[in-house]
Amino acid sequence: MTATVTTAFVRMYEREVKAAYQREGSLLRNTVRTRTNVNAERVYFPKLGKGKATSKARHADVVPMGLEHDRVYADMSDHYAPEYIDDLDEAKINWSVRSDYARASAWALGRATDDLILDALDNTSNTIAADSLNANSDAEIDQAVIAGVSERLNERDVPPDNMRYGVISPAGLTELLGIPGATSSDFTREKLLVTGREPAFWMGFNWIVHTGLPDGVLGFFYHRAAAGHGISRDITTSIDWIPQKVAHLVNSWMSMGATIIDEDGVVKLTPS
Repeated sequence: MTATVTTAFVRMYEREVKAAYQREGSLLRNTVRTRTNVNAERVYFPKLGKGKATSKARHADVVPMGLEHDRVYADMSDHYAPEYIDDLDEAKINWSVRSDYARASAWALGRATDDLILDALDNTSNTIAADSLNANSDAEIDQAVIAGVSERLNERDVPPDNMRYGVISPAGLTELLGIPGATSSDFTREKLLVTGREPAFWMGFNWIVHTGLPDGVLGFFYHRAAAGHGISRDITTSIDWIPQKVAHLVNSWMSMGATIIDEDGVVKLTPS
């Protein structure tokens, strides 16, 4: 048999595509206040000030609280995640790539959502240096640091209502898992990062591990009502035949923006 017969062999591939490891969409969209279908270039989030009760003498007039009304806004920005599938290339592939491309396109927009939210949180002026709280520890995130962040939020009357979130990096999770109180069943009934997506609740925070934190940030700690995500057009995906390209265009797009609604409810943790 000729030695070149291998060139005639049919190459077989797994029908299941192994996509590159990636964050499969947004981890943070449900952790902030969201307004959808605003159909505008700017979305406003109203803020209502604090009221103060007063007393009055018999038959005297009551004193109005004089609640202050304010609002913040987020400007919409448009995002696209397109990819072409050449018709002749598709003919050489023994699996349907259209659904895989569409999924990857939508995931890309989910990551863009998180980038916008993280960029908004990064603009807070409320910063705590971890080394100012963990003087007796080599870890950047330890129980004293978490308690210090929680104290800062408590001082601002941020409600401890299970709606506080702590977003940390994978390195932060490693340090967190080194705290006995975070892993021992004597202190907590939930295991941190059981599924990788559903946040576990400990020390007053729902913990989320995220790979997209800005450089120099150990974590963001915030109340759900303190940050806003506005969506003018939610994720839309289409697969269209483009004659000029002799290819299908898989594309997903959305229009959105993010902002801090109440500075008091956001804390950025930095190393120093």
